[in-house]
Amino acid sequence: MNCKPGDLAIIVRCDYIPEVIGVVVSVVCRGRDSFGGMASWHVQFPDRFEVTDRSTGRRVRENLINFPDAWLRAISGVPVHDEQHDEVTA
Repeated sequence: MNCKPGDLAIIVRCDYIPEVIGVVVSVVCRGRDSFGGMASWHVQFPDRFEVTDRSTGRRVRENLINFPDAWLRAISGVPVHDEQHDEVTA
């Protein structure tokens, strides 16, 4: 698995909405495995946008969408340290 709930992730692939590649999303919870058995997550976008509901064919405005784990990469935080040392001068 590339992601877990609570992660920020970047979309690295999207066959049905190519304009979202590169968008940073929040991984919310486990999604429906509706991508040929691939594990998936419900991810939240910063804004709503129009997509086609694959089950009904209707256009809807959404910001919580099901994405396969394989199409996401978690953004790992690199620890940032002060330049100041923890030494105490006597």
